[in-house]
Amino acid sequence: MKTLQDIPRIGEKMAQRFIGHFGSEEAALDAILGGDIASISEVEGIGQRYAISLVHEVHAQVEGVSISDFLKTKESVDIYERLLDIIKQFAHTRYAKDKLHIYFPYPASKKDKIESVRESVSYYVDTASLLRDNSDFPNLLSGIRPLNLKYNPPQIRERAIITVNHEDFEYARQRFGSVIDVQMVSTPSEFVDVARGYSHVIASGAAFLGFDFPEDVEPEYVSDLQRLEDWQVVPEQVIGFFAKNLATIECSVAVIQAIREASTMFFEKLDNEHLKELDMALSMIDETGDVKAGNDPDIDRLNSIIENMETCISDAVRDANSRLDKCLTESKLTISGQDMLKVVSGDVQLKEMLEKEVSQSYNTVVKEAKERISKELGLNKKEMLIADSLFPDEIMHPVEVDRDHVNALKQNVAHNIHNKKIEHKRNISKTLHGYRDIVQEMVRSVLDFDVGFAIGCFAHEYALTMPELVDKTGVGFVKGENLFLRSRYGEVTPIDYSVGDTAYSPQDKSRVVLLSGVNSGGKTSMLELLAQCIILAHMGFPTPAKLLEIGMSDGLYYFAKSKGTLDAGAFETTLMDFSVVADDSSKVVLVDEMESITEPGASAKIIAGILEVLSENRNSMAVFVSHLPELILENTECSVRVDGIEASGLDADLNLIVERTPCYNYIAKSTPELIVERLSRKTNGGEQAFYEKLRAKFYS
Repeated sequence: MKTLQDIPRIGEKMAQRFIGHFGSEEAALDAILGGDIASISEVEGIGQRYAISLVHEVHAQVEGVSISDFLKTKESVDIYERLLDIIKQFAHTRYAKDKLHIYFPYPASKKDKIESVRESVSYYVDTASLLRDNSDFPNLLSGIRPLNLKYNPPQIRERAIITVNHEDFEYARQRFGSVIDVQMVSTPSEFVDVARGYSHVIASGAAFLGFDFPEDVEPEYVSDLQRLEDWQVVPEQVIGFFAKNLATIECSVAVIQAIREASTMFFEKLDNEHLKELDMALSMIDETGDVKAGNDPDIDRLNSIIENMETCISDAVRDANSRLDKCLTESKLTISGQDMLKVVSGDVQLKEMLEKEVSQSYNTVVKEAKERISKELGLNKKEMLIADSLFPDEIMHPVEVDRDHVNALKQNVAHNIHNKKIEHKRNISKTLHGYRDIVQEMVRSVLDFDVGFAIGCFAHEYALTMPELVDKTGVGFVKGENLFLRSRYGEVTPIDYSVGDTAYSPQDKSRVVLLSGVNSGGKTSMLELLAQCIILAHMGFPTPAKLLEIGMSDGLYYFAKSKGTLDAGAFETTLMDFSVVADDSSKVVLVDEMESITEPGASAKIIAGILEVLSENRNSMAVFVSHLPELILENTECSVRVDGIEASGLDADLNLIVERTPCYNYIAKSTPELIVERLSRKTNGGEQAFYEKLRAKFYS
């Protein structure tokens, strides 16, 4: 498949939606072929079900096998989906929950695929065992999402490229103009005017290299713009991708480190040294792409100045006014007669005389205010020179700061922050720009790890084991446990059972079996357990039994219990459903109480005929749950084994006492009398008398 439109159901409009969502046709194809159902389902107009079916269709087209090749009935698919729902509970990411759908059972003809999955799953089972005691590991996995590949860096207003010729201007504008300003000047004075509008200026060429610029203009000269790397001019553009996906990438790195510490090498494309370098670079940025606090003490100091400047100056001014007020309140002015004459004659202004007397107090208060501001903000010598002009020299009351000088201090500090940060960002960007492609592979590998890890955790939680695959027709297990009951009740009674030729079979290795027994005794659960073992084994997964041996088959036909006697049309449809089992392919047929499709005599004959057809195919096996074993045996000419699940009575809580493991070659009764007895013992009065009368019928 080279284009999206090579995929069934994807036309031109749908292809454009995929391209718009993933950013390119190649990325969209990778997502579909890689089974990224979570991301596909986020495309406009596509839900999870569509995404799953799309991935399955592509999978079938590529590998030549589909989910329906083995799961032959709706009920078989239902068992499979219920198993997936249990496994999904162990996934830590939505990606893994959805991608688990790419696993489905394969027919015997794809045994090589089953073996491949078994090998992969065995690794994850072992890894889950090693990591199960790491309580932080699940949280790390939960913090991972598919990477957001769309990143539009914001316009950087504090930086510009200044050129002196049209060729450099056009080149810089086309390459960097979407992110930073690009200006062209012709004279040094014009250069100064433009440069003063930015914190950092990159000057192209050597036209003004020897020019003596003012102290506040410090351009960075480059001889050839075309030789500049992106990380040198706009490091934010490189960092932005990593910042936008920071939590995911950091968690992925931590996951890989944890796996390597617990077991073997994982994601070998990135060795420990480079993984550490990546981790170190990531630790220096935050989720906005800024330099993280704690990496540079001077940047932290400058940021603290910006953050605390207004409060500090406001407090210092308030304290200065309080102290000046106190000085003025406590001061006394004595005027000599000579000074009085000077005032009267106009030679000396009274204001001048007052200022002279107050100036010492004012200067002292202002000096101490400046010292306080410098100390509390941690200003260096250059910054202290600017702070020295925060208060005017002429006496004023109340004391006020010069806002122009406050802004000048802020601009100076902000300028220094920007210049220091750009050096850090360049170093970080220089490191990270070489990791972008490998990081995409790394995150995808970790997400895929969660898919396998979920299977491993599922296997450990339910004590599953890998089945032994044999070249026989049969399935047999020791201490099997129905997963649907386990997930609901926590504990169940283990069961031993075998159909066909296995190491756990009785002397009678019948491939066609009738399962009889008590109502509510576990016949349907037994059938479900067989289906679970068969489906999981054909998926390449471990199975819910201590020991299990199974021969591969080409299809599973599971028919659930029908709801009451069917009308003529439904009866005909049911018979047509069963007709598919008549071919000579290897298959497993599991049927739950088919006799309810019509009256007992007729249904026994129909079941007998189906069993005869199945017995003729040496590559097939079948288990039919039925309450009519005697009638069926009377109507069949083939050898059919009857196994039974029997109840022996009621316990103290009026629950049936049942031996859940079927007895081979034993017709078990339905024992409805035990159900009637239980109802009788639970009731009283007239209702109890009614049940007692029914119960007496069984013993008359």
